Formats: sequence, structure tokens, C-alpha cells
Amino acid sequence: MKIAYTHELPPNKKADALVIGVYEGMKNLTKEEALQLKNLNFSGKVREVVTLPGTENFKTLIYVGLGKKSELKSDTVRLAAAKGVKSAKKVKAKKVVFELFGMDKLKEKAAKAVAEGIVLGNYQFKKYKSGKEEKFEIEKITVAGEKEYRKEFETGYILAEAANFTRDIVNEPGNVVTPEKLAEIAEEISEEYSFKCKVFKEKDLEKNQMVGILTVGRGSKNPPRFIHITYKPKNPKKRIVLVGKGVTFDSGGLNIKPEQFMKTMKSDKAGACAVLGIMKAIGQLKPDVEVHALIPTVENMPDGKAYRPDDIIVYKNGKSVEIHSTDAEGRLILADALIYGSELEPDVMIDMATLTGACVVALGHYTSGLFTEDDKLATALLKLSSETGEKMWRMPLDEDLKEDIKGTYSDLQNVGKTRYGGAITAALFLRNFVDSKKVKSWAHIDIAGPAFLDKEWKYYSAGASGQPVRTIVEFIVES
Repeated sequence: MKIAYTHELPPNKKADALVIGVYEGMKNLTKEEALQLKNLNFSGKVREVVTLPGTENFKTLIYVGLGKKSELKSDTVRLAAAKGVKSAKKVKAKKVVFELFGMDKLKEKAAKAVAEGIVLGNYQFKKYKSGKEEKFEIEKITVAGEKEYRKEFETGYILAEAANFTRDIVNEPGNVVTPEKLAEIAEEISEEYSFKCKVFKEKDLEKNQMVGILTVGRGSKNPPRFIHITYKPKNPKKRIVLVGKGVTFDSGGLNIKPEQFMKTMKSDKAGACAVLGIMKAIGQLKPDVEVHALIPTVENMPDGKAYRPDDIIVYKNGKSVEIHSTDAEGRLILADALIYGSELEPDVMIDMATLTGACVVALGHYTSGLFTEDDKLATALLKLSSETGEKMWRMPLDEDLKEDIKGTYSDLQNVGKTRYGGAITAALFLRNFVDSKKVKSWAHIDIAGPAFLDKEWKYYSAGASGQPVRTIVEFIVES
């Protein structure tokens, strides 16, 4: 699908469909249009959409609700744009025009949000579908808006495409995307954008004492990998390290998951895929910030070489960990990456992972848990997430729960002694592998809820959402 931005008014264009944003009260429409829409029970409220026969220039008119003008937000525009593109696909419109005018309250934010809504809303993972109906695609979308907002529109397009890139990889099944394949994708991105890329194989993992990755990965015929991508501009203002959990499929290991919880575990690589999507956007936006992307990637399987409950492993930083559940493998591989990332001495280190079901219990399917002791970092990320629509909620690093992960025969155990506060104890576990003398600020984002959706939500189809790609890219660009 091609997307173009024009400064011409829609009447100067011809297309199969015209998408028009409408506020409650419909004051931006003629009396005849408003009356016709009222008769169809359309009032301009958020999420409302109606399709009508069009004119000579536009065969179909699609009206999408924007709600009250005084309450207009970026996410409202994003949602309306997604509703518009979905409606255009339903009527098989090949060429579509979006009218951006009238969103003067948000100005450049509206241009970015429209681009994101169109790209995110148009997404479907149909690679393995064979039916003709499944293959229909809009050929071209033209967005008409003010000249000065073109750059923001293009940025929104880059962000949404990066999120969709992430969604594609997450949606791929475990028989397609293995740790080796994830490393290949990282190398392809690095070649495309002239990044440096190191891929650690088994001997490299042993040399760097990455015991968590080696331990979890040994139960699979698909060998583990560790990926380090580097983007370094000439005069970087900051150094940021990103860490993404890359479990390409999680059976639970010897503590095997029940069938209903194993079925979507191709999504356990969502943190790693988000990091790859972020780097794709960084390659295009080229911020004045040095960025290191670290991806520990394994497949957690239960064969004869698999690690066991009661095993004890000792990390490079000297911390020993007793295994109480082989299904709490994500934190074991992230520990290696956090030790490695600390040695890079970053200003900020952010890890993202589908880490705990407990976070979904606490916050639901649509909100990520944010853990950090840095109030300034928390404020920045929460503010950006409210703008991008990638919802986050700050969770406590409760010191009183440290005893829950204290090991009986080791320094730590990899799950809490009780099921309560599981997302918090997981974050506390990770903190043990962040060197506070070398890392100025650290945040952990548990994306277990919103990373993979079981049904359509907002502008996302069921499946991978690509979160938190857009939020973290915005954070890096603003750093």
C-alpha cells in the first residue's frame, strides 16, 4: 500500500472513497449531510463510523467520529483513522483519500496520529492465507493536510511501520522464527542501516559466561544466540541500552505449560522483536543518541538436556540462582543481557519482556507494567505512553518482597516463594543484574498483557501489537 501526503483539498482528488472526520454536533458538515447522518444514528462520537454512497469524485463517503472537539486527543485521531481504513477495505476501495483538515487543536500531532492510525489499522498477518478475499489490499491512500505537518506525518508513518515490522516477526510461528532466524533478521536490519552487529554463538556465550542463555537454551535442538546491535552517531548526546527478551517459543521446559497457555507462546519473543522494530525506526530517524540493542534469544524446550528444577547456576557477576521453575526462563536470559548491558555504562537501560502472567492479572490485557526507581524516567515514559496510546502503569519495586526471591541454597531463586506480587518479584530479580555503579538509570517494562492480543482492540487486529515500539522510539528521539 502506498501512502502519499498532499496539500490539495480533497475535492481536487478522485478516489474510490473519502474518509472524513466528524466532531459531535457535526458543525463541520452541511445541514443536509448532518441530517442524513442523524437519520443513520451517527452523531460523531468516538468509534462511530458510517458509510454512504458518494459523489462523482468519490464513490463512497466514510464518516468517522472524533468525539467532542474540546476533548480531541491523538489516540482519538489514531482510532478514527484506523476505523476509516478498515471501512475502506470493507467496501473494496482501492484508492482512498483522508481529509486531515479541521484537527487544528492537535496540529502536527494529528498528522502523526493519522499516519499511525492508517498504518496500524491496515495491518493484518495474512502471509499464510490462500483465499482471494484475504488478499485484498488498498492500493493507495492519500492524506490531505497542511503543508507544515508533512514531517510529522512521515514520522508517524515510520513509527507505525516499525511497529508493524515487529508484529510480523512476533506473529511468525516457532517453526519459522528460531533464535538463529532472529539473529539473521538482526543482521539484515544492521546491513540495511549500517549498524554494527555481533551474534554470539555457543562458544561466544561460554566465553562471556552467559550461563542463563546457555542453561535455558540447551533443551532445544535450535541453539541459543545473543545479539548486540550498535547505532552510534558522530556526536551522541547519550548512550541508551535496550534489552529484549527473545524466547522464540516457550513450552515451559520440564515445568511444562498446560495446552491453553502454551498455544500462543510464539509471542514470548515480543520484547526482542520490539527492540528490532525500534532499531528499524532509529535507522531511519537517525537521532543524536547512541543506541545498543541487546537480545538474548532461546527456545525453551523439555528434552533430555533440559535444565531442571533445583539446578543452581552462577552468573558472571557472582550471583547464584536456584531454579524453582523452568517456566520462569525469561528472567534467566535477561540477567545475562543486563550484566552485559551494564558493562556498556549507559545513561539509560530499558528492558522489555513478556515476563509474567502476574502483570496481566494486575493490569489486564492492555497495559504494560513499568518498574523503575528513577522518577524522572518514569514520568517521561508515562507521558509518552499516554500520547502514543501504548498504555503503561508504574508498579512498585517493593523492597519488602525481596525475601520472596531469596534462595535456600543460593543467593536467589528464579520465582517467588508465593504467587503474590509475581510481577514485582520478577522485576526485583532482574535488578540484581543491573550494576548501579555503571548504569545511571534502569527501567523494566513487562509487556505480557498488550504484546499479543486475543481479539481486536482499538486500531490493533488480534495477535501482535508491536508495543512498546512507538513509545521507546519517541523517548530516544527526545533524549
